[in-house]
Amino acid sequence: MDRSSHSTKAIVDHLFREEAGKMTAILIRLFGFGNAELAEDIVQETFITAMKNWPMKGVPEKPSAWLMQVAKNKAINVIKREQLIRKKAPAWLEVGGDESAIENLFQHQEIKDSQLNMLFTCCYPEIKEREQLMLILKILGGFSYAEIGSALLMKPEAVKKALYRARKEIKNHYVELPELSPQEALQRVDTVLKAIYLLFNEGYKTSYANKLINVDLCFTALRLAHLMTSLTYDDSGRVHALLALMYFQSARFSARSDHQSVILDLKDQDRAKWSRELINKGFNHLKRSRESKELSRYHLESTIASVHIQAPSFEETDWKLISTCYERLINMEPSPIIELNYIVALSYLRGAELGLKKLEKLQGSITQEKEYFFWAAKAEMNVRLGKFGLAKSYYQVACDLTPSGFDETYLRRKMEECDLQNLSKN
Repeated sequence: MDRSSHSTKAIVDHLFREEAGKMTAILIRLFGFGNAELAEDIVQETFITAMKNWPMKGVPEKPSAWLMQVAKNKAINVIKREQLIRKKAPAWLEVGGDESAIENLFQHQEIKDSQLNMLFTCCYPEIKEREQLMLILKILGGFSYAEIGSALLMKPEAVKKALYRARKEIKNHYVELPELSPQEALQRVDTVLKAIYLLFNEGYKTSYANKLINVDLCFTALRLAHLMTSLTYDDSGRVHALLALMYFQSARFSARSDHQSVILDLKDQDRAKWSRELINKGFNHLKRSRESKELSRYHLESTIASVHIQAPSFEETDWKLISTCYERLINMEPSPIIELNYIVALSYLRGAELGLKKLEKLQGSITQEKEYFFWAAKAEMNVRLGKFGLAKSYYQVACDLTPSGFDETYLRRKMEECDLQNLSKN
């Protein structure tokens, strides 16, 4: 492959992440949800056409518009050729087969509306949260079965089967992509935001593949959250709070690990590497979130993230405000993990000894898949008290429990640091 082909492939790959979900949403609106796979096939064919044409003829001045036009032409050709598709394509039937009317589906606002409708459809309440994520990644993110499997720690075949079940459930309920009423959509906003939040977290904490952060997942979540700001029947306070949280977290991507890809604690990160551009975006959304009368978990979590991001150093962190936010989160949505985070914050405010006493009451209440966080926190508090032997033993327990190779490497380094501290004491 020559340099021109390499360059074209990079452009096409980038555009696929940006445009595939938009195109798929429009085509599903045209064909109906029962023909979602056909819509995805046309999108794939469109990008293959780009890969064949662009290296020879050059990348068009407006590549996104070119892709949309090719996808639209391919879709209309399929409808004309396939009688069965023609009889079932809701948007085609609605305009009586008028090709010029189909153009409206490809206008900017219609593209946005199609994506929003698709996002709400993917979050159909009767399917599991994990299946909602898979649908979002497949349809709106353009992820392959293998990519979804890598992101969610599943085999591609298992992803394929789960998606088949989820699609079947939705097909049984919706013949075509639904136009939800404001009341119906409002009832589903929390579900959609939770799916976006989980999607970002999957990317932010992806430690199962060969990279610490799956940036594609994180930025897909950001793109979908931005779509949600256009809702006219919601004051968007929750949406802006979630966007603020995700921007603050994204700002620290380049500082989260060292040159050996080992995770760095917040106190060890080089704050000069944090993205000022993303931090500013975070504060813009945080400000807008506070115009809302409601207080959601995303308001509290984004406030916590903003306190960390504003602190000139780890030692100057406002642990009192962070502790207060976690207390309110516990009252709002009680969970052992939130309580653990509260105890950690409290231990920095009032001392590690108090933190350890509080941890005793929490032991055994955290699910096994997240239990290593408990033991790592217990180890770190003992390090602060100079009990390095005890701390090492707790790090070992955490190491045995973690499912992540990156976390295991991090914890083993912590154990080595405990050994060095013990040697320096003796």
